[in-house]
Amino acid sequence: MKPRKQQQGFSLMEVNIAIFVMAVGILSLVVLYPLGLRESTQGQADLKQSMTADFLLNMAVAAASSTNVTWTEWQNVPKIAEDSTETLSGGSVPAFITKYLNNYNSYWSSAPQKENQFRLRCCLVPGFSDRVMGIMVVSTEQDALTSFNQYSNNPVYYAEAMFQGDLSR
Repeated sequence: MKPRKQQQGFSLMEVNIAIFVMAVGILSLVVLYPLGLRESTQGQADLKQSMTADFLLNMAVAAASSTNVTWTEWQNVPKIAEDSTETLSGGSVPAFITKYLNNYNSYWSSAPQKENQFRLRCCLVPGFSDRVMGIMVVSTEQDALTSFNQYSNNPVYYAEAMFQGDLSR
């Protein structure tokens, strides 16, 4: 009798291990796909929020830096106490900034959900000269916000403007 030659190939156990390793790899890719999609969507929302905040801050600083603002209008901007924890829930938007935004920005005056998409607040900066105003913006992608606390996870964008008008007016 002739000795049988050993056949070349894979055993059933090796094939099963290879299938298991491939299944783990493919399943991990399938799990990562929705995560990447969610992060991409969140990145777009963050970019939109920061662009809106930058635009509003630039417009508000331009309005506050205008030489047409009177000292009386400037003094009517609320002051926030130094020990206060209020930021965007306190303060308001002065009339001269709202008027500027309505005159020079069609987006501001035509956006139906503008009050629910962001908050713009102004206050005189405590501890500094009364000539410095702090302007804060926070925005969100949610459509219908009912309370200020729903903005808590979003960054607050901040800028300052200095009074440029005539103190005697």
